[in-house]
Amino acid sequence: MSHNISLPRHRYVYVIPSFVLRDDLRTALIPAMWIGVSVTPGRALGCHVLLENGALVVDVPLHALRGAMVKYGPIPLSELVSWDCFGWSAEAWQPEAISGLSCAILSPDHKRALGKGTLWFCIDHMGDGYSMAPEQHKHLWIVEREADHALMLLPQDRMLIEDSSFTVIDGKIPSILRQSQIWYAE
Repeated sequence: MSHNISLPRHRYVYVIPSFVLRDDLRTALIPAMWIGVSVTPGRALGCHVLLENGALVVDVPLHALRGAMVKYGPIPLSELVSWDCFGWSAEAWQPEAISGLSCAILSPDHKRALGKGTLWFCIDHMGDGYSMAPEQHKHLWIVEREADHALMLLPQDRMLIEDSSFTVIDGKIPSILRQSQIWYAE
């Protein structure tokens, strides 16, 4: 069971101080090293960060992190994260071919683009009822939203990946067939 998962590589991020400090006077984002996550069924993804002051803080919610030092405002967790964790086991995966590429962020109904972002890595749940059903299994991608540097956790069906050497995005959102069959070679 992999409840705590190391990121494929650590990421430097910034944390909203009210999520990690008792100091009400601190308002500037705190530099941090994001090193891992935890998955607990029915709870939001927890982020493990090492703060610049040496404190290790676990299970920080994703909406407390930013990908850059910016002026920030509150963003509801539900705007950035589609679902709570599916089960106790997951893995972090960062495919070299697409990590770092730009993507269009799609609305929950897959009908319009809401902005752009950059792909970081994904969390792939495994061994639970949702992940075992092909029509429910999703890679959940950490995407840094371009507009405000908020980090999102998006299923792969809520983004269109832009690779200028390969993809052609014509403004239409494709209607992708959801996998529903388990395939066997024997």
